[in-house]
Amino acid sequence: MRLINTSTLEFREFFDSEIPKYYAILSHRWGSDEATFHDFEKGVQEEREGFKKIKDFCDFVSGYDVEWAWVDTCCIDKRSSAELTEAINSMYAWYRNAHHCYVHLSDVWSEEDVQVNELSQTTLDQIKNSQWFTRGWTLQELLAPRDVYFMDHNWKYLGTKEDLVQDISEVTGIDTIYLLPDPAKIPHKEEYGPCAKTSDCRGHPPTLKLALTGRWEPSVATRMSWVANRQTTRIEDMAYCMLGIFDVNMPLLYGEGRKAFRRLQHEIIKQSSDDSIFAWTADQHVTGMLAYWPTNFANSRNVLENAPHKTYRGPYAITNQGLELPITWRCWDPRRTGPRIVGQIQEVKILLDCGMCGPQGFKNIMLRLNSVDGTNWSRWFSHQIGPMDDGPWYRLQVSSQANVMQHLEASQPTKSIFGTKQGNPRTPTGPLANLTKLMVMADWFYGPNPPGKIYDPLSRKT
Repeated sequence: MRLINTSTLEFREFFDSEIPKYYAILSHRWGSDEATFHDFEKGVQEEREGFKKIKDFCDFVSGYDVEWAWVDTCCIDKRSSAELTEAINSMYAWYRNAHHCYVHLSDVWSEEDVQVNELSQTTLDQIKNSQWFTRGWTLQELLAPRDVYFMDHNWKYLGTKEDLVQDISEVTGIDTIYLLPDPAKIPHKEEYGPCAKTSDCRGHPPTLKLALTGRWEPSVATRMSWVANRQTTRIEDMAYCMLGIFDVNMPLLYGEGRKAFRRLQHEIIKQSSDDSIFAWTADQHVTGMLAYWPTNFANSRNVLENAPHKTYRGPYAITNQGLELPITWRCWDPRRTGPRIVGQIQEVKILLDCGMCGPQGFKNIMLRLNSVDGTNWSRWFSHQIGPMDDGPWYRLQVSSQANVMQHLEASQPTKSIFGTKQGNPRTPTGPLANLTKLMVMADWFYGPNPPGKIYDPLSRKT
């Protein structure tokens, strides 16, 4: 990690345990005249706007006895692909471990001599309209650090992340429980109840991660929704800026274009069993199981990782033919399917191990799959995701060698999943009994133009 001395503006590299415990870190929106590490090496011109920003930041934090600082424009030698890869894969941790993170909002000018709790509506509107909230890289810079301080164009203090949390939540779509990860600020168990996402929510239980760690952990779909409306200059950076948010690592391949987002999803699937990675929508009727671009998750903010009915599905895997998806809960309603292949099923509905609130309360998310040729499947009705309907739903018989928890789940009466009826899940018969594993198309790149309203940073339009 290369840091800059706030007094001398000289660089020094630190490794692992050598990294100072107290260093400040800058979050900002890049301008057109930034000062790079190479510029510092050959003698940067002090009148340049980029150098002035770095100098002002160092002068500001040195006033609080901070000796070292990190700025992404000058502390990474971007001529070295190895150093750039290491920096991007480490950046979330660097922001998380920083003593303080300072956000410079260059497009905000606040009034003089105004206290934090007295910011005018004009200033608050400027903050919420700042371009800093539209950039892909600044998302992790908002989430990772514990202490974030917002400064205006002239380095005047505006407030902390905690001070401005309601306004930040409003403009970013990130619930306050994820912006303030302090366990002391998390509701106690007895306070769990309706989530206010819909007027008919009956409340739902906390996730296992919350029970174990005392922290709310957003689902994969929720985290994807946070970046759905953000932008990056390079197409690949829309995937790379999320590496730390999903705690995954992968090499950088600038030039691969939108394949970077596909690789990101592959890496997430390798280490996560969160089904919400499939809970997205598109303006196309037939798709694969993996999203094409983060914009597909724009409507997935309220998808939760936990669900009322555990599927106890085996692990799924990406193969050269698509996504190999084991299924346990399945539904086939002949009234809602079209012509069927003889002896086979044309359409099947499956449950995901993730949930959402609907008119009937908190339920598993349901997806529709359609048979392409009797062996391979595609996703059907991809323009929507919704809670499970009344079925009838069937569940694969639990074998005698199954896990004890599966035995308990199968032996207990299941709450109403078929309207008002009570009882164990039905045992699949006929063609349904053979549907234990599906090969579902993963990608869906049709034609030269991407499906859906995808933001193109090069043309600046959708």
